[in-house]
Amino acid sequence: MLATLDLAATFVLATECALGGVQADFDLFGILVLAFVGSVGGGVIRDLLLGEHPPAAFRDWRYAALALAATATVIAASLVLGRVSTFTPPLAVDVFEGMGLSLAAIAGARKSLDYKLNGASIVVIATVNGCGGGILRDVLSARVPRVLHEDFYATAALAGATLLVVLIQRFKVRKDGAAVIAGFAIFALRTAALLWAWRLPHLK
Repeated sequence: MLATLDLAATFVLATECALGGVQADFDLFGILVLAFVGSVGGGVIRDLLLGEHPPAAFRDWRYAALALAATATVIAASLVLGRVSTFTPPLAVDVFEGMGLSLAAIAGARKSLDYKLNGASIVVIATVNGCGGGILRDVLSARVPRVLHEDFYATAALAGATLLVVLIQRFKVRKDGAAVIAGFAIFALRTAALLWAWRLPHLK
């Protein structure tokens, strides 16, 4: 299940990052770099925190292949349809990214469980896995990382990972079952936040 989650997250996030690269008017190489870094960045940080060297994204060719396939799909669509990002509703892109956030965060939590970490560490690594690639993408795009101002982005990952830990440790739900429930919870929270503009309090 872990490999499936990780690879699915890579493809979804690579597609979203490639769209962002097209929208930002990156060249072909820039789009590919953005898609690869944004899709595997969180997983690389996760593996480094877990002491796994080299990270999975550099040991398994499928990560790079999926990032390349996602990028090629977006580029091909742009060549056929024009600037594909122009025809893609921003809300649809954000919801799609929410799917990638959910998959990546749960992949991080699931891998942390295999290392028998405590609950707090599982939540932290799940959140890093979910948001790390997006932070690197935003930095490369010269934007303030959305995790710092999109209130229910990291918050959704934190809540879902916490739910997973509670389901497993308190209610003795099986790991895979808890991962599915928590994954849906993250996606639902992120989508609801986008639809109803949920925000945490700001100072001004």
